[in-house]
Amino acid sequence: MSCNFKWNCPAGSFPYTVRQGDTLYTIAKTFETSVSRLAEINSIENVNLINVGDELCIPQPLSYYPACRTTNYYVVHQGDTIDSIADYFGVSSAQILYSNIGIDPDDLYEGMILCIPLAPPKLCIVLNGNLLTLSYNSGDSVSFNCVNPMEGFSSAIVQKQIDTSFGGKKRLNTLVPNVAISSKSAQRSSRDIILSDNDMDTVFNLVPVGTEVTSE
Repeated sequence: MSCNFKWNCPAGSFPYTVRQGDTLYTIAKTFETSVSRLAEINSIENVNLINVGDELCIPQPLSYYPACRTTNYYVVHQGDTIDSIADYFGVSSAQILYSNIGIDPDDLYEGMILCIPLAPPKLCIVLNGNLLTLSYNSGDSVSFNCVNPMEGFSSAIVQKQIDTSFGGKKRLNTLVPNVAISSKSAQRSSRDIILSDNDMDTVFNLVPVGTEVTSE
């Protein structure tokens, strides 16, 4: 079980492969940025000329919860520290504090929602039969039972959603429309890949925005 780890984008952005019908305008609108910013970060001289298969870097500016523009949320568990969370996601403690202005690093509480700056993921998601496996580039892996995995699926996590109004329902949205990893209670599409509520809570925290999703 392996993944093709590729992240050629600077910190604070994630890779996106241009698809048929894409324009810089539609991509900018989808990811809530501007054509000029996309052109700048990708050194594009002609904003009217992009090709299918081109890899672009999509900027995601820092912000604070609940308006976390990166949508890279993390729900604090008992025993977590700013340092341990930063180490897992490959960012600095200072970056987390900057993205969550006003928090006391010595007073984290269980259920607290943090915004995590983007960084290259250390893992990918592999779908195989009724298993969803988190495969780390260290060689470690952990698997969860899932329902409705798709064959020949290849995408990436581009948004993490948490609805605090309804018991903290969680979803990991992919680049493919109407396809997400979610719990049954948070399901919105018949194409969603479904985990148990407990497993979804775990996977939601472990998977950052930008994580590759493939099926074997």
